[in-house]
Amino acid sequence: MEGNAPSRGHPVEGHTTLKQFKSAKSNAIYELDGRPPFLQAFPLGFQQLLAMFVGNIVPMILVASAANMDSYYSTLLIQCSVLGAGVATLIQAFPIHLGKIRIGSGLPIMLGLTYTFLPICLAVATNEELGLPVLFGAQLVAALSSVFVAFVLPYIRKFFPPIVTGTIIVSIGISCFSIAAYNLAGGQGDPTMGQLHNWLIGGLVIVVIVACSAFGKGMVSAAAVLIGIVVGYVVAAVTGYVDFSNIASAKWFDIPRPLAFGDGGPALVFKPEFILVFILLYFINAVEMVGDMTVSATGGLGRQPKDEELSGGILGNAFACMFASVFNCFATGSYSQCSGIVAMTKVCSRWVMGTGALTLIVAAFCPKLAGLLSTIPNCVVGGATIVVFSMIAMSGMSLVAKSRFTSRSMLICGISITLGLGISFAKDTLDLVGGYVQMFFGESSIILVALTAIVLNIVLPKTQEDLDAEASAD
Repeated sequence: MEGNAPSRGHPVEGHTTLKQFKSAKSNAIYELDGRPPFLQAFPLGFQQLLAMFVGNIVPMILVASAANMDSYYSTLLIQCSVLGAGVATLIQAFPIHLGKIRIGSGLPIMLGLTYTFLPICLAVATNEELGLPVLFGAQLVAALSSVFVAFVLPYIRKFFPPIVTGTIIVSIGISCFSIAAYNLAGGQGDPTMGQLHNWLIGGLVIVVIVACSAFGKGMVSAAAVLIGIVVGYVVAAVTGYVDFSNIASAKWFDIPRPLAFGDGGPALVFKPEFILVFILLYFINAVEMVGDMTVSATGGLGRQPKDEELSGGILGNAFACMFASVFNCFATGSYSQCSGIVAMTKVCSRWVMGTGALTLIVAAFCPKLAGLLSTIPNCVVGGATIVVFSMIAMSGMSLVAKSRFTSRSMLICGISITLGLGISFAKDTLDLVGGYVQMFFGESSIILVALTAIVLNIVLPKTQEDLDAEASAD
């Protein structure tokens, strides 16, 4: 026995020293299946949560305000939005396997309420003849279309080479720039928008994030966005720019009530014309999710996402949207800023995302905690998203660069982005072609960018240089 014992300071092959064990635990945050300690995973998951939390509840706040809802239903909508985001993210982080069917991507992505559906949600919710039951009914039925998209995705993925997905990701990042800028200035429609304190606090957040990313090491670099948000929040609170009234009026515990919007009638109403609109919007949502999953995979894992990951991600979101329809939550989708954090920090552990998802679910049952998170000023969120959205656009550009900027690739990328973003910036040019066309192509640039890039990629002939570049990128 004594002869087999390892000598001090000289580990025998096959044995793991305490130092190696600690190093493995520390590096777990950079591995997809890594299981970092809770004290390491929680702040990084919380960082992801903070990056998406305000954006997740804003659609509900806008709808509740536009529909003149009382405080009970307004609070309930916010609770349900947090619950829906937590459940949707948890499905993605820990997929459900039913034989060969995979529900959830298993990629490091965060989900929440998507702005793709916001225009139609506002239109339906504020119409006295329609209301939320029509919205949730159409959302529930149309979510089944995402199941179809998930199963055909492996067969149509050939239409999404790096030049196409890269172009879409660039447009996702650029299309979010105005959102980040408005938040940095204090929030669109906010009475304080443009005031000096917003620019100063938001600018401080940017400086802190850049400094931590460029000069920090280990957890400081990985949690750069969280550190920037915390510093900005503390400064805003100390200088009197944080409103704590939502915390004082909120309950400690309350269960989100399903099917709450019926007013004595059915809580779900199914109208074919709105179901059709939602089916088209779900396709847009799927395209955006493919882009965000690609950002997380290429930026965090250094590879393209697998077919089963993309299909599972869209299928998982379809089930999450069905759940959301029952629990008074709008449709969910992936958050570009969270994928940008993965690309920037390389923290890609599914367990980190899982802790963020569980925190959201707990917050859904604790309105006071949700109220605390909702006090983060817009300028703080804006400072963080300025950095994150820029990283999304650059991640897409890195994919476009793999096509070696041939004449063909520059035509695909340039025309698609110019046409899609140009029309979305000048959406009044579509006033004479009907409301639906304006909603699909004017409110969001993603679908027009994607369609243009796909068509040009099919139509334009490939030179040998294009074929070599595509093969190298794949």
